[in-house]
Amino acid sequence: MSARDKIFDALKDRRQTPSFFPVPKVSHSVFDDLAAVFSQNVKAAGGEVVMLKNPYRDEIVKHFPKEGEVVDTREEVSSIPYKDEIDLAIIEAEFGVAENGAVWIDPKERYPREFLTLSENIAVVLKKDAIVDTMHEAYGRIDLFGVSYALFMAGPSKTADIEQALVVGAHGAMCMKVFLY
Repeated sequence: MSARDKIFDALKDRRQTPSFFPVPKVSHSVFDDLAAVFSQNVKAAGGEVVMLKNPYRDEIVKHFPKEGEVVDTREEVSSIPYKDEIDLAIIEAEFGVAENGAVWIDPKERYPREFLTLSENIAVVLKKDAIVDTMHEAYGRIDLFGVSYALFMAGPSKTADIEQALVVGAHGAMCMKVFLY
């Protein structure tokens, strides 16, 4: 028996089996108006929420001043061009979180995940009734074993250096707007 095995055997003998596993008591917030709280927190994160009756491509594009390459990831994969610089990516979120204004985006291999960081502007399309109160509820909706790549996104890309100079768009989109319908 090696010295390593002897040490592990000695540790096994001294290990105590816990009598119970503590379950944290989580009392989370419940909001009366999820859309209003969500909108407020998206704005706090540097984004914007726009209410639309129908999230058609033309209606979404009107809310962005630049004209350039627009990629609507809700279309067929074969129709999405792969480019380094995309002016606007229209992406559908599965749900949003009211407490922090984040949206859960799972590409599900429908489009290259690089669109989430290479696009100058991100337009997130979200159903109004797909907003949950808290991150606890959000994680309860996610099948972590069925996800190869997904993320929570809250506002445009932001970073600050040592001098506390805020830079928007350094690692991703310069602008993020959530279109609730």
